[in-house]
Amino acid sequence: MNTLIPPPSEQNSQQRHPHAASPAQHLAQGDVAPLREFPLEETHSFSQLDSCRTLRTSAGRNWENVYISKQIEDPNEGIFRASPHLFISLTRSGSTRVMCNVQSQEYRAYLHPGQLSILAPNQPVNMKWDRRIHTTHLYLRNTFLTEVAGDITRNQSTSVDVVGRLAFMDPLLEGLVTAIDDAMELEIEGTRPYVEHLARAAACHVLRKYSTLRSPQVLEDSSGELTRSQIARFREMVDTRLSQKLTLTDLAEGSGLSTGHFAHLFKQATGTTPYQYLLHSRIDRARYLLAKTSMPVVRIAAECGFSDHVHFTRVFSKTVGQPPAAFRKHASD
Repeated sequence: MNTLIPPPSEQNSQQRHPHAASPAQHLAQGDVAPLREFPLEETHSFSQLDSCRTLRTSAGRNWENVYISKQIEDPNEGIFRASPHLFISLTRSGSTRVMCNVQSQEYRAYLHPGQLSILAPNQPVNMKWDRRIHTTHLYLRNTFLTEVAGDITRNQSTSVDVVGRLAFMDPLLEGLVTAIDDAMELEIEGTRPYVEHLARAAACHVLRKYSTLRSPQVLEDSSGELTRSQIARFREMVDTRLSQKLTLTDLAEGSGLSTGHFAHLFKQATGTTPYQYLLHSRIDRARYLLAKTSMPVVRIAAECGFSDHVHFTRVFSKTVGQPPAAFRKHASD
């Protein structure tokens, strides 16, 4: 196991850069910090792993709010100290089982090409993966996220928390990460405004889909019904986190409501409870994977968020009327 050195604290960072103001000072004074490149010492330091072979990075390009790297990661396990910045990982090639522990919650999933994972700022993580993968890592500076969040909410939101995700598909975010990655192939001169534009689009997308951010329209809504955007956000969250263990608190996140109130309004709007919707979504994905792929039942169980294949078989049989193996056989006939 590799235990990495924690990134320097914000206090130490400011001691090294005496002219740099804290995010709160920026907001209070409106000062503009002098341009400096994204601080590599505040990343998770994946490149320090013996099992990581870095192919290229954006270091030396004077990208203030963005750091991106491309690497090949061999199997390993590590404890990674918290970074103050948003981390997005894109799997380019290879597949692996990944296990991570964030804030005492364990998540398991299978990573495939095209899938992304998000780690929120200021969250240490224990990760383990068992096969070689080719990845792109993108960091967005936290003060940059705060600025974008203020633009979205017209400075009405007092705090915004990004909600971490593991092994999900998002074609738009994948395209933005890829475009920033491709920008490393361009000449350094003139690329910074282009990359900042892409980074702003990525930040806006993450904040709207994967955070507790509420737009002014939602903030001003005081009706006794779920809005279409709240229901859509719930469905998107279920689709992207189907392989993970989800609690009612997870299901209600981003709605701005208590868990009980959200569950009541959700059933009122859809005729089903959040848990019933989640279960039906898990079974629907399992039916698709059984019919369209040769993926082993054990892996399908994990992909669809079941604790093990025995539990999956029992629930699938009760819901569909036949066990997974029989369903797959009939679907292929």
